[in-house]
Amino acid sequence: MKNLVLVRGVSGSGKSTLVAALWDVSTIIRWSTDNFFMVDGEYKFDPALLGENHQKCQDAVERSMKLKVNDPYDCVIMVDNTFTKQWEMDPYFDLAKKYDFRVHTIIVENRHHSSSIHDVPPAVLKAQEDRFEVIL
Repeated sequence: MKNLVLVRGVSGSGKSTLVAALWDVSTIIRWSTDNFFMVDGEYKFDPALLGENHQKCQDAVERSMKLKVNDPYDCVIMVDNTFTKQWEMDPYFDLAKKYDFRVHTIIVENRHHSSSIHDVPPAVLKAQEDRFEVIL
């Protein structure tokens, strides 16, 4: 079975930490928009590049799906992004339908109240929390 797992949560909730802790990175394909903010091994967020980097992440997921679509083995592609709104996940749901991947979503709660490793300002974190949408 081909699986796409979308790991969602506000900045600092532990999305990347969860993925690293629970899954052997050699058996999954993992993407995050954060990957595209890396410059010389260092995370450098530039809000002007946010839309472009989200598109790069979607394109990378699609390339990965294309590579695995005819592979006889099971496959897991994981994407950890904030995904605060349904429309932010919709392109991934569309890709999953196009390439016959089953979609799962995991919400990571910030019950431990850790701060973002990317120094996201408190006002931005609050805005993420306020707009976070859950559909059961």
